[in-house]
Amino acid sequence: MDPVKYKILHENSMQNNNGTSALNVFLHIVPSFFTSFHTIQLISATAIAQIPARFLLEFFLIVFPFVLMVTVLSQLVSNISIALLLITVISSLQQMRHKTHLMPFVQIPGRKPQFITAARALINLMTAICILAVDFRIFPRELAKTESFGFGLMDVGVGLYVFSNGIVYKPDKDQKLNLIRVRSVLLGTLPLIALGVGRFFVTQEIDYQQHVSEYGVHWNFFITLAIVKIAGTFIMDVIKDPEIAKFIAITILCCHEMMLHLGVSRYVLSENTKRSNFVEANREGIASIPGYVALYLASTNVGSVMRPSVEIQPAKKFIKQAIKLSIVAGVCWKMIYVCEDMFGVSRRLANMGYVFWILSIGTTMCALFMYCEVFIYFVRFEEPKSPDQIMKGDDFCIWYIPLIFESINSNGLVFFLGANLLTGLINMVFQTLLLEPPAALTIISYYIFMLCVVTVFMHVNKIRLKIW
Repeated sequence: MDPVKYKILHENSMQNNNGTSALNVFLHIVPSFFTSFHTIQLISATAIAQIPARFLLEFFLIVFPFVLMVTVLSQLVSNISIALLLITVISSLQQMRHKTHLMPFVQIPGRKPQFITAARALINLMTAICILAVDFRIFPRELAKTESFGFGLMDVGVGLYVFSNGIVYKPDKDQKLNLIRVRSVLLGTLPLIALGVGRFFVTQEIDYQQHVSEYGVHWNFFITLAIVKIAGTFIMDVIKDPEIAKFIAITILCCHEMMLHLGVSRYVLSENTKRSNFVEANREGIASIPGYVALYLASTNVGSVMRPSVEIQPAKKFIKQAIKLSIVAGVCWKMIYVCEDMFGVSRRLANMGYVFWILSIGTTMCALFMYCEVFIYFVRFEEPKSPDQIMKGDDFCIWYIPLIFESINSNGLVFFLGANLLTGLINMVFQTLLLEPPAALTIISYYIFMLCVVTVFMHVNKIRLKIW
């Protein structure tokens, strides 16, 4: 097809999508937790030490199933999720039934929570797969980004990135917001701003297809992350307490929703609004910032709820944290439907419904990984250790994180940047929307395979490109 006509076809295919349901989106995400859980169990049982064998096992049990879930198996996600849930429950009960008397003695280390690493890496992995898969016909259109309101799998990417950054924020009570701190934060976000500006110029130079109603003409994902990181960090430096951050987030969110109803929503979403200046051209990106800042602040509070505050804690206390997080998730799921009836759910506006939607997915997945962690320490119970014994060595910590997750987490931004570059390259080489399902599935699988190979290679060889 003629390149100009294909560009128009590609841009039109991304428009006027009303999405699917919040539950359907979640059912495409949650199977990855179950496959991760069973992969961890299998690697432990088989004691696979060779890196190539472990990598291949993880790829075909965690990564490839998600590729299938968002392509050829998309219509079966409900059945797959129920089947995986039943298998997981039966398997877990079978392993636990003779060890109930050990529960009071089980201890969970608190220095480096592995469940947070797993959740953040999974977010990065799923996003990397979807940003390419969405360019093929094999990817269901209802899972693509929604035009104005609705639920789409592609809508959760930027929100979950903000969430994953917020949950790892650790307040420093001695940190003061002064010129030195401002300079440090601005320099730290400079790479994101550079990536955002660079992406705009590259897409303009090569005439790459772009849906301007996502963020605007000049705005994009990286600039949103940079602005949110700057604003969120400054606010947290002032208030310091994540418990207060929860109330600040609610206040910002309510004010944001009120402004949307007073006319900002009509201004942003109206097709009659021209893009004659910078603000008008990027109204989606600018108008959504308060919502993402509120999401970031709420996520810092979520992180404080689930992150252990001591070097070692009993499993009972850890389970209480997981239950508390589960309750938070339940409230967020209820709020989605309340907000949907009242205001709608919009990624373009990052309104109240969208923020609660992202929090519901993020908190649910983190709670599941918390239950996974306590289960692992329960079934592999060893004699209790004192804090002094734990500080002398790492024997107490059971390192169960899949190699691919660990590798992605150690080079998260590089992994995502590589995914964006490869996605652009593949779209320049192939007219992806015209490819048949077998060819599409082959390209997507090979793309994520090579991306994981490079990331694992960097991790194994201790190459860590931490830009900030």
